Amino acid sequence: MKTSRFVIIIPFFFVSLFLFEEGADSFAEELPKIVYNDGLPERDSSRHSDAPAIPEPIEPVPLTDVDAAMFHGTELLLKRQNKDGSWGLPINTKRLNIYAPGSSHDGYRAGTTALALESLLRLERLLQQNRPEDKLSPELLSLKPVISDAIDRCEVWMFDKMLKLKRSSEDVIYNNWGHAYGMTAFQLMHERQFPEKPLSATELAERQEKIRVAVEYQLKMLTSFECLAGGWCYYDMDHPARRPSASTLCFLTGTVLVSMADVRDSGIKVEISQEIVDRALDSIIRQRRPNGTFAYGEYTANWPRSINHMPGSLGRSQLCHLALGLWGDTEHATQQEYTDWLNRFVARIGWLDIGRKRPVPHEAWFQVAGYFYYYAHYYASRVVDELENVEKQQEFANHLTAILLPLQEKDGSWWDYPLYDYHPYYGTGMALSTLIRSRAHLVGNGR
Repeated sequence: MKTSRFVIIIPFFFVSLFLFEEGADSFAEELPKIVYNDGLPERDSSRHSDAPAIPEPIEPVPLTDVDAAMFHGTELLLKRQNKDGSWGLPINTKRLNIYAPGSSHDGYRAGTTALALESLLRLERLLQQNRPEDKLSPELLSLKPVISDAIDRCEVWMFDKMLKLKRSSEDVIYNNWGHAYGMTAFQLMHERQFPEKPLSATELAERQEKIRVAVEYQLKMLTSFECLAGGWCYYDMDHPARRPSASTLCFLTGTVLVSMADVRDSGIKVEISQEIVDRALDSIIRQRRPNGTFAYGEYTANWPRSINHMPGSLGRSQLCHLALGLWGDTEHATQQEYTDWLNRFVARIGWLDIGRKRPVPHEAWFQVAGYFYYYAHYYASRVVDELENVEKQQEFANHLTAILLPLQEKDGSWWDYPLYDYHPYYGTGMALSTLIRSRAHLVGNGR
C-alpha cells in the first residue's frame, strides 16, 4: 500500500516501522532521568539504564478531580458512539497513512470498541455499587442510566461483529488485537449485573451462553493464528502462511495471555489450551533480558538497538511480567520485579511522553512510539492490582492518576497517536480503565 510519502506498517497499538532511525542508537549510551511532571530530561549521574529509579513523593490527588476527569472522558465516549454501538471509523486520513489492507479496519474497530466498552462496564459496576467509602460525585452518578444504555447498544454490536472478525489479509493480522481485548470485554459482560431490570433465569442462561460462544470464537481464532514458535504477531510478510511463520512479539503475546487469564478466572466455560499458553510463555521468556527488559520482538532479541534498552522497554515490561505472573511464573514475575518496574515507569515516564502524539512511529528517543503511552498505563494499573503491599498500591495508583489527569484533552479524550478515527476512543478507554482501577486503591477498595 502506498501513501504520498511513506509506507508505514502498524499494529493496533504497537507499530512496526520499517524506517527505524539509526540515529536513535546514539542515545542508548546515556539515560536521562525523567521527572514526569515537567517532561524535561535531566541527565542521571549514574549514566546507566539499570540504575534504581525512585519517584518523588507527591500529594494525594483529590477524588473530586478524578471524578471530574472520568465524567468528561465518559461524556466523550457517550457523545461519539457510532449509531451501531461501536466506536471509531476509517476516516481522518492524513498524508502519512497507515498500512491497512483487506479488513484491517475491522480489527481496529474491534479493539477500539472493546476497550471503550470495557471502561464503561467497569464504570457502570462502580456506579451500581456506590459504596459510601467510594465518595462518588453526584455528577458522575448521574451518568449511570446513559452508560447502561450505551453498553446495551454496544453489546448488540459485540454479539454480531466479534463473531465475524477474521484475518485482516494474508500479511496482516490486526484482528488479534480485537480478539484479545474482546475477550476481556466479554468477561466483564459475563459479570454484568442488572439491578434495575433483573433477568429471569432463562434470560440469564441465554445471555451467558451467547457470551460463552463469543469467547470460544475469539479463542478459536487466536489458536488459528498462533505463531509457529508460540505466541502471537500481527504481520506475516516474509512468508505468509495460514499459521503465521513470522516472529512472535512479547507485547501482543502478553496482551493475549492477560485476556485469556481474565476469561479463565471468570467462570466462562471454555477450554484454554495449556499447551498454547506454555508456548506463549516460553516465547515471552526468550525475549526477556536479565535486567527485566523485553525485546520489541523475538526477531530483535539479539539487536543492540535502543528500542530494546530500558527506556524502550518501559511500555511493555509491566505487561510482560504481568502476563507471566498471571500464568504462574514465580521466577520472573515477583513482587520485587513488579515494584521495581512500577518505580521506573513513574520516575522515567518522560521517555514515553517524548513520543506521545508524534505522527511518525518510533521517531522519539529509544524508538519510542506514541501509542506506547496509554497502553503502558493500562497495564501498569493492572500490575498495581497484583501488589501485595496495600501502601504501595495506593502510592502507585496516586502516581498513575497524577500523570493522567493533566493530559486529558479539552474534549474529554485522551489520545497518544493519530490513528484514523480510533485514537480518541481506545486512548480514552484505556485511560478511564486505569483511573477506575487506581481510584479503587485511592479509597482503599482495591483488589
